[in-house]
Amino acid sequence: MEKQIKYVQLSADNAENCKVFESLMYEYIDEMNEHSERPLPKEFQQKWINSIIAMQGPTDRHLELCYVKEMPIGFLYGKIDHEDHKGFVKPGYGYIMEFYVKPDHRRNGYGKMMFKRLERLFHIDGAEMMYLTADPVTGKPFWESMGFVNVNEKSPENQHYIYERPIT
Repeated sequence: MEKQIKYVQLSADNAENCKVFESLMYEYIDEMNEHSERPLPKEFQQKWINSIIAMQGPTDRHLELCYVKEMPIGFLYGKIDHEDHKGFVKPGYGYIMEFYVKPDHRRNGYGKMMFKRLERLFHIDGAEMMYLTADPVTGKPFWESMGFVNVNEKSPENQHYIYERPIT
């Protein structure tokens, strides 16, 4: 039987889905903090989660919860960069902002399926290239296996290397 993922676009007006996202984000933040020299302080974590939820709406911004057999296994979050966006941007590129697969669901093909989903969404939005910054421990090996290449440039926002690849 083929593995299937159910994707649910997050909306700020769905409290149940927001709680699922919040729970997944805390797991994601804990994992990122384990690999970081500058962990995200607890007092900032809830503000960051709330700001992500509040930003949902534009059609070229994609935050989807990912379920297998009604169990949340992770989320994908990407957007198309525009000139008027704040911070570091590559206008016209798809930007994978956050991406998380729960550890007990890794190495089962779900991450690849989730990535292919986000790549299709970027393609529909008109992007030809995409980029991300990768966690050096868990992210780098996965993203390199998906064809991303380190462009030897660091993001001024998190000091991680930027990886790019064309959208196919």
